[in-house]
Amino acid sequence: MTYPEQIKEKATSAASPLLIVFAFVLPLSTSAGSILAILLILAWFLSGNFDEKLKIISRNPVAIIVLFYILLHIIGLLWTEELYWGLHILEKQWKLLLFPILLTLAKKDHTKYYLSAFVVAIFIKACKAYLVWLGFISLPPGSIFTTYATSHVIYNPMLALAIYIVGQNLLFSKNKPLAMWLQIGLIIFLSCNMFITAGRTGQVAFFVLLTITLFQYFYPRSKKCLFICLFLLPFLVISIFQCSPTFKNRINTAITEIQNSGSMEITSMGCRFWFYQNTMQLLKKHWMVGAGTGDFPAEYAKINTLQSPIMPNTDNPHNQYLLVTSQFGMIGLITLFAIFLTQFSLAFKNRDALTPLRQAFPIFFLVIMMAESYLQVYETGFLFSLFSAFLYNVET
Repeated sequence: MTYPEQIKEKATSAASPLLIVFAFVLPLSTSAGSILAILLILAWFLSGNFDEKLKIISRNPVAIIVLFYILLHIIGLLWTEELYWGLHILEKQWKLLLFPILLTLAKKDHTKYYLSAFVVAIFIKACKAYLVWLGFISLPPGSIFTTYATSHVIYNPMLALAIYIVGQNLLFSKNKPLAMWLQIGLIIFLSCNMFITAGRTGQVAFFVLLTITLFQYFYPRSKKCLFICLFLLPFLVISIFQCSPTFKNRINTAITEIQNSGSMEITSMGCRFWFYQNTMQLLKKHWMVGAGTGDFPAEYAKINTLQSPIMPNTDNPHNQYLLVTSQFGMIGLITLFAIFLTQFSLAFKNRDALTPLRQAFPIFFLVIMMAESYLQVYETGFLFSLFSAFLYNVET
């Protein structure tokens, strides 16, 4: 065997183990995530077989739409006045560009390892959150968030997904008694953690994924049980509201801030209210092709000066749908929906233990993107690429 062939073979063998490590470090460290992403790209190049890889990518409808979505960011530079910011936004898309690469590296029989590594990492983060909650780890002065060293905006949606992953394995896979009880304990452990932390988007995702789970499990088995569970679900929300001071405080704060949003108070929900309202004004002006890849901050600032001058300007309306539509118009919004609708469509073609997760994953993203531009956010951009690579590979 020649030296180049040895490198090719070693790179091929290393790719999937690197993916397992990538899934583990993703919730734990952005620096480690970047290093692993670069190593995966390097393994992709060194492992060769580019003709076969390009065939896999070209036959995958999700990959084609994601590549078109990235292409829109390049085309949108043509009518962007703020070219520097446009290039900055384009650079952020490398996280999504990783998806077609990972698509050719992921192995179907290693899927359980990718998922396990991700869940173990979330378990570690949850343990740290409990240590903060119990007072063993001190937070910076004035901080209310127990998601130590990780933003609640990132942690809680990932936590909700991890809870669902454990739940779908418990309900839709064969488990030995010990494994079954361990998973039940883990679900309780992580679910309680959800409501001692302050991420409202993740908490909404938790209830949405719980509702999906009820449909997936009971609809084929007993519609009566499904109806009873859905009827009881609001009582579960009320019970958690009464039992969790953090959850109760965050909900009450959100309601108060929304009620006072008209007074232009600079609060979390107040800012979002004006971000959404001002961005809608921008969309009326640029609904056809958008303002371009990099012009959102400048265009938003013009509207904000007129509509809400005491509110801060922003480069992100904290809503993926509004951001994409403001950049690329209706074609951008349609392309964004097409990514997740294609994933949902593929979820019904391969029936196995992962089918519930394939169905839930696009719904999960469609929900959380209402509160933040999560495809642009560092960790969740990687999360999308990683999970899409092993869940929607039509070759397996």
